[in-house]
Amino acid sequence: MKIYQITDTHLAEASNELDANLIRLLDIVNQDKDEKVLLLTGDLANAAVPAAYQRIRTYLEACEFITHCYALTGNHDDLTIMKVCFKGSKIKILQSATVLGIPFHFLDTSEKPLGSSLELGAGRVTSKEIAALKKAIRKTPRLIVSHHPILDVSEKWFKQIGIENQAEVVRCFKNKCNIISGHAHHYFDIEEGNIRQLVGISSSYGFEHQSDMPQRNNSIGMTVYHAGWLNGDIDVRLLEKHFLIGQ
Repeated sequence: MKIYQITDTHLAEASNELDANLIRLLDIVNQDKDEKVLLLTGDLANAAVPAAYQRIRTYLEACEFITHCYALTGNHDDLTIMKVCFKGSKIKILQSATVLGIPFHFLDTSEKPLGSSLELGAGRVTSKEIAALKKAIRKTPRLIVSHHPILDVSEKWFKQIGIENQAEVVRCFKNKCNIISGHAHHYFDIEEGNIRQLVGISSSYGFEHQSDMPQRNNSIGMTVYHAGWLNGDIDVRLLEKHFLIGQ
């Protein structure tokens, strides 16, 4: 099964060039007649405005051959508004789902930190979410999807906008697990302990992770994976980093 990941679209209240990026990517996904799922991994709107979510819904409804689509919230999103705007559409907001034989668990990292040590953009996983995660992966391998990466994928400034209770979340993974995330606006593939952390590129703008301060670049697009079963575990491999510009 193919997995298309479009993340960090950051649509504004009014349509602009970021909408054009999303429409181009959705057209590519829609042209693929293979079995597939589309993951929208957070920061879909830049300021959680309903108009942005409504446009995403409209764009998706025009895509006849995108039938499996799942979204989750990022630090720029509002879950309540997203649910209202996507209700009754093909964009599903769920905690768990099995798609074409692959079980997914969607982990919400969008809660605001309780402390003040991290910067705006950081997240937190609630106790309720952690309990659900532990239950979901206790006996059955699942492909985990989140907005914030679970592992540290970058140093310096990016750690300040990570998950506040990261160590607690990492301890949940007693067995091997693949995680697909957004937030970093850059592709990463990192393994540490039982976790393989994949992070997709953004459709809006890229980040320079070697810099001491946040700097944007034009490496934008989407990430395409293949997922299947291998020796009783879920196997995920990169198929393509599809860049619109910047490469």
